[in-house]
Amino acid sequence: MILSKTRQLIQLASTILSNGYVGVLGTKNISTSPFKGACVPFLNCYACPSAVFSCPIGTLQHFMTIRVIPYYLLGFIGLVGLTVGRMACGWLCPFGFIQDIMYKIPSPKLKIPRYFKYFKYAVLLLMVIILPYLTAETIFSKVCPAGTLTAGIPWALWNPISPQTGQHVFPTGVGIMFFVSLTVLIAFLVLFVLSKRPFCRIACPMGAMLALFNRYSMVRLEVSKGCDGCNICQDMCPVDINVSIDGNSGECIRCLECTKCSHVKLVTPFPSEKKVFIK
Repeated sequence: MILSKTRQLIQLASTILSNGYVGVLGTKNISTSPFKGACVPFLNCYACPSAVFSCPIGTLQHFMTIRVIPYYLLGFIGLVGLTVGRMACGWLCPFGFIQDIMYKIPSPKLKIPRYFKYFKYAVLLLMVIILPYLTAETIFSKVCPAGTLTAGIPWALWNPISPQTGQHVFPTGVGIMFFVSLTVLIAFLVLFVLSKRPFCRIACPMGAMLALFNRYSMVRLEVSKGCDGCNICQDMCPVDINVSIDGNSGECIRCLECTKCSHVKLVTPFPSEKKVFIK
């Protein structure tokens, strides 16, 4: 219980801090924070009027449109991945936090087929890398449900003023792409109630990038050889992983909920009090 509450508080704090420009409420000017030159290791739409930092996926798309390799960004993602794997997904990502909260709404629950996990790699390759490179358009950003929620809808409602032009962003109203992205968002919001973290598991390109490092990261999970297959870990897992079978799956978001089971522990390169397995 303490672990879950702590994680939720950290998720909430991350959501507030990464979108903490409150000046937009009075000025209707989007944030021009000096920190927008830096990315966070989770989705955080640059276009959000209150965003303080940049989104790594939006940044990657930008570099693809101008056909330049973003060495700094790739190095940053690699460093995060090799250190903690997908832990940012489980502890920091605001969109992951929303999914966790909405799944608690009472409803029939659906299992997501395992093979759906490969779709996010297709999203990464096609919508974030290949199509932006070929078309010079940030394809994923146009339909990203996280961006629609935190940027598209606020912009449509507030019609903020661009600091570059001094004019309203939508002088003649929103276009067709807004309604396309809104439809995508609504579909995912429904899925959030019905299944465990569907966007993280099916469509998140950031999750796909960090997933590549999970098996090699410094922070990993270890399962006791005496595991009796009780499946408690899978019941508690926000992404529905059977940790006893694949504790360091690319799908694991390192939320550590599974460590409530006595057969699972966190392994780090730093000395710490050892958890004694129950055989």
